[in-house]
Amino acid sequence: MPQRIVIVGGGIVGVSAAYFLSHHPSSPSVTLIEASSIASGASGKAGGLLALDWHGTETASLARLSYNLHASLAELHNGRERWGYRELNTLEISCEEGAKPGNDQASTIPDWLRKDAIQSVRSLGSTSTTAQVHPRLFCEAIVQESKDLHVIIGHATKILADAEHIQGVQVETEGDTSIIGADVVVVAAGPWTTRLLPSIPISSQRAHSITIGTNTSVSPHALFTSIKMKTGSVVTPEIYPRKQEIYACGDIDNLVPLPKLAKDVSVDEVRCKDIVKNVSVVSELLEMGEVTAMQACYLPYSEIGPGPSIGWVPGLQNVVVAAGHSCWGICNGPGTGKVVSELICDARITSADIQSLDPAKYIK
Repeated sequence: MPQRIVIVGGGIVGVSAAYFLSHHPSSPSVTLIEASSIASGASGKAGGLLALDWHGTETASLARLSYNLHASLAELHNGRERWGYRELNTLEISCEEGAKPGNDQASTIPDWLRKDAIQSVRSLGSTSTTAQVHPRLFCEAIVQESKDLHVIIGHATKILADAEHIQGVQVETEGDTSIIGADVVVVAAGPWTTRLLPSIPISSQRAHSITIGTNTSVSPHALFTSIKMKTGSVVTPEIYPRKQEIYACGDIDNLVPLPKLAKDVSVDEVRCKDIVKNVSVVSELLEMGEVTAMQACYLPYSEIGPGPSIGWVPGLQNVVVAAGHSCWGICNGPGTGKVVSELICDARITSADIQSLDPAKYIK
């Protein structure tokens, strides 16, 4: 039974793994290493949509587990107040800038939207199948609720392991280099995972988003939009209202390479202003509200297998990878943390069927 577990990565997957490992009956010592700050990457800048049944065959079991864990963690730790957990109705809406309404579905349109701009509305999910969290607040709270967790803010530069032995993780903190000893290392570093584990190929794409403050209550409706602008272009921002703000994200790009650290991610304000302009077509509240954040992050995409890579890393002794969740990291983070804890401490995964996500199936 491992006594010293080190987790690299302070996003939702890493903190979820830390939470479930720290609460395991075997009581291992758990250390979390994060280069910038908790939820400094995509886990702090994502929309936070949770979906029960929007997933392919290979990840459906993990998604069901994770969706239910989100609900149970919110119940256990007052998540509705602490990280904005709530069930949602999710809609797909079609709009055209400056056009007259082309539908008779006004009664199905949330009251904070411009009814005269919306051409059509379709339901994608109900309060039984979709929900949301504020991902940064979730991560910070789950760290607080972890049992005797040791957090190190430092840059993990090397995993010290081979086919027969493991030493731990080499870490740089404020110019000093040290080795954090471990019996097991979990790498949950999102798009930075490949830099520590070259055998696990994970690519990334940059995504921009904004938040707009609101002093009025906004109904719990997540929106997937298709907006035809006067220029003829079609844009597809996603819009997620929260308690005191509305989050919106735009398209992804490959214009700027992944930086060394999450805190070094560059933000293109022009792209953020474009999101503001686009969502203003949908809602006067969004047009008139104060923009409270312009931000960017990198989404990690696994280049092997049918989904994220979750399992023991071939060729290394006692190293686990849990990365490459693309846009579903927030949704499937708690479930991933749970199965990682089972893999390490129970030697078998019983909560979900993730056999097809095992990197050993694709890497020799």
